[in-house]
Amino acid sequence: MTKNILILGAGFGGLQAATRLREELGDRCKITLIDKNDFFIIGFSKFDVMFGRRSVNAVKSYYRNIAAKGVDFVQDTIEQIDPVAKMVKTRTGSFGYDFLIVALGADMAPQSIPGFSEGGHEFYTLAGAEKLYPIITNFQSGTVLISIFGKPYKCPPAPYEGALQLHDFFTEKGVRDKVTLKMLIPSPTALPVAKNVSAELEKRMAQSNIELHKKQKVVEIKPGQKVAVTEGGARVNFDLFVGVPLHVPPQAVRESKLGNGGWIAVNPENLETKFENVYAVGDVNNIPVGDFAVPKAGTFAEAAADVVVDDIVNKLTGSTRPVRFGGKGTCYIEFGGGNVAALNADFLGAQEPNVGLDGPSVSLRADKARFESERIAKWFK
Repeated sequence: MTKNILILGAGFGGLQAATRLREELGDRCKITLIDKNDFFIIGFSKFDVMFGRRSVNAVKSYYRNIAAKGVDFVQDTIEQIDPVAKMVKTRTGSFGYDFLIVALGADMAPQSIPGFSEGGHEFYTLAGAEKLYPIITNFQSGTVLISIFGKPYKCPPAPYEGALQLHDFFTEKGVRDKVTLKMLIPSPTALPVAKNVSAELEKRMAQSNIELHKKQKVVEIKPGQKVAVTEGGARVNFDLFVGVPLHVPPQAVRESKLGNGGWIAVNPENLETKFENVYAVGDVNNIPVGDFAVPKAGTFAEAAADVVVDDIVNKLTGSTRPVRFGGKGTCYIEFGGGNVAALNADFLGAQEPNVGLDGPSVSLRADKARFESERIAKWFK
């Protein structure tokens, strides 16, 4: 009997799951992939749009061109997930399933910080990155203030990458001496989970004359006054404010018995939830690791999808493949000056996360480009 496998979300996790399930199971299952958008982008390509290196259309891959044959793609918005009734309701219909993979990512909540929507900008969405390009192009002098409002947030090094690339951008424009770059972060170091990476980032930022103010959590923006207010009551002036929006679970997840108001808890071995044959991969789940958690980044979602596929194949075929999510992934960090570093992380291989750094160097730029091209070639035709 054909099994229905329903995948919610077509990011790294959803695309990898759909592709590998079709490869492994062929016609023995019906695979439906649902996403509210009609296109996919690699997260770091938003910087290319923000800095005018690539157009919006150049970074998009459309779901109508999914490479895996027999995957039914549906563009729709998920409104309700009922793991008891094994039913998912969308804006236009409903879908039953035998296996469910929730890969809906994280939503942005800019409205959570008073004044941010009216007086700030962000590069965590494609639309936000596109909007910033003409603004920074026309920015001639003043203070650019970058703030991380809180955690968790996707791609932890990204705010620092943005700051370092702004330094390069304004330098190339010939106005860097007229622009002050400041960062306010709530944590005691850039990346608390990786002291070695933090030290390298902070050194590069100091060399680029980017002010880094630690333990400074912004709680309000006053657009009319162009002032950011911190939790301690400090007022910081700016001419351009760029923030990392607070990240929250999608509404359908929060309101379901999977999320119970928050992120989805999973078995860290196979990513299965407390409901049989229901899995959650990527940004939408929470896997604690001591004082930290497995980061919300595409590379971890992709690895998690492979584990889920192996678990489903075992259940449907009787095979005994080893199934264990290792919490391993590689992220690429822009260090400015054309230099790229590879952050290699292992979050579940020991009692504490192990994070190493290769580079930064110009030669690793080719590795970063290959990371994107290989995935686009694997998932799209």
